[in-house]
Amino acid sequence: MRTLFFVANYLVITAVFVQSADSFAQTASARKLDSLQSVLLSIDRKEVAKIVKLGQYIANHSESHKQQFEVYSRISEAYFGQNNIDKAIFYLFKAKAAAEDSNQAGLMAQAYGSIANQYSYLNLTEKARHYLNLAKSQMERLPESSYKHRLKALSFLELGNLDFNERAFKKANENYRKSLAELDQIGDKSQLNPYHYRRSLYNIGNSYYYLEIADSAETYLNRALSVRDPNNQSLDYYIKATLGEVYAKKKDYPRAIDTLQAIVRDPAFHNNSLKTEIYLNLSLNYKNLGDDANYSIYNEKYLGLKSAVDSQDLKAINTVFDVEQHDLRSKIQDSDKQFKWLLLLLLGIVVASAASFFYLNRKKRREKQIYQSLIARLQNEVASFSRKPDVDQDAPISDEEEPRYAISAAVEQAILEGLEKFESEQEFRNPDITLPNLATQLKTNPAYVSAVIKANKNNNFNGYINELRIRYICAKLYGHPEYLNYKISYLAEDSGFVSHSAFSTIFKKVTGISPSSFIRQAGKAHSPKQDSIPAS
Repeated sequence: MRTLFFVANYLVITAVFVQSADSFAQTASARKLDSLQSVLLSIDRKEVAKIVKLGQYIANHSESHKQQFEVYSRISEAYFGQNNIDKAIFYLFKAKAAAEDSNQAGLMAQAYGSIANQYSYLNLTEKARHYLNLAKSQMERLPESSYKHRLKALSFLELGNLDFNERAFKKANENYRKSLAELDQIGDKSQLNPYHYRRSLYNIGNSYYYLEIADSAETYLNRALSVRDPNNQSLDYYIKATLGEVYAKKKDYPRAIDTLQAIVRDPAFHNNSLKTEIYLNLSLNYKNLGDDANYSIYNEKYLGLKSAVDSQDLKAINTVFDVEQHDLRSKIQDSDKQFKWLLLLLLGIVVASAASFFYLNRKKRREKQIYQSLIARLQNEVASFSRKPDVDQDAPISDEEEPRYAISAAVEQAILEGLEKFESEQEFRNPDITLPNLATQLKTNPAYVSAVIKANKNNNFNGYINELRIRYICAKLYGHPEYLNYKISYLAEDSGFVSHSAFSTIFKKVTGISPSSFIRQAGKAHSPKQDSIPAS
């Protein structure tokens, strides 16, 4: 879930305690704005219109960059809570500008960290790492304190999110646990934000789920639910959604369905991105229970909502680039000497965009050609996929080069007939299949089986098994449209692989394209008029 990667988060907004100054040092106007800011912070975040109206008034009349930063952050947070990502980003960059004008390390660290969080949410990993590095550089300017521990905890959270987006789940888990350790070091517990503490627990549990350590995942997710945080109850939805996946992983499908249904039936639940994932998981759970009626209902809901969510994400990404370019142009225009660099930059963007467009089109054409070639082979059933000499092996036992053996024609024929039955009954989908136990099934020795496979299948044992698995799953994806909605991890498990990453690597080396590319092409090419291909 949340690729993912990747996992959904709120803005990294740290509560800032406004230090009071001597009354004689404040003007009446400043005191009025401070009073209005207190009102702003008391408004329920769901009342976005009120927050925006009052926040803009304060920001427009305040001479304090710190106050402007806090107000714009509050507006951004309110928009994010309503899943209005593009406006949340717009005000987040206003907060960033105010923080930079203040030259306060803490404010700049918060601003850069919040932007990194948004980029991580949109899977713009390289940009997220850039802003996270900027945040860390500002943290180094701060003295040791609870405040610094809190900011470091948030930076480890974001590092974990970036690792998670890149499917480095073990590394993500380590960074999430470092985040929790930093929060535990905060001496002044009044500065310990329960939302950040719950985020750390949730992300640890979520990463354990993707590491397939279900018991640990369940433990940390329940710990996250046990922490009271009435101001951020929306995080409960993500925690419970992941718990539903944990239950499904344990094959407790009724409990998984109950957990997910409780979320979508909550009248306060309006997050379409998460709702899309829940619909998909509900459809899969009902399918596992053999409830075809509910499977169809939730699969249709998933497909209907997914296009709207994809469109919303694209709009948010466009806003990111628009805001960044506006921010860049504003800085360049501060000096006439830098005007020529703006022209060069714009030219570079045009050239890079053209090159990117050419590359993507070429890549798509190549993927389509490869896909059509694979489908033609499957339809004609004349051959398996092109042999790859150095395919990474996922089968449990390696098959090193063996000496040649003299095998009688009768023995060779018997082995070939056994292999034909082995293929037709799809026994290669057994993740525990090895050369010795296959030889036992065929009532011969491993050396003979290995030699016959090399001589007749033009491959070693592991390559032979892996190509059968890839051919099987390609046929399923082409001939059975419901497979196009399944997760890559499910496809890997269904075809006999024990490792998601090994499946993806071997799929690409055997076919020439990634599983996601094949799924994309199959989705475009499939129609009811086409004949399905029987999975071998």
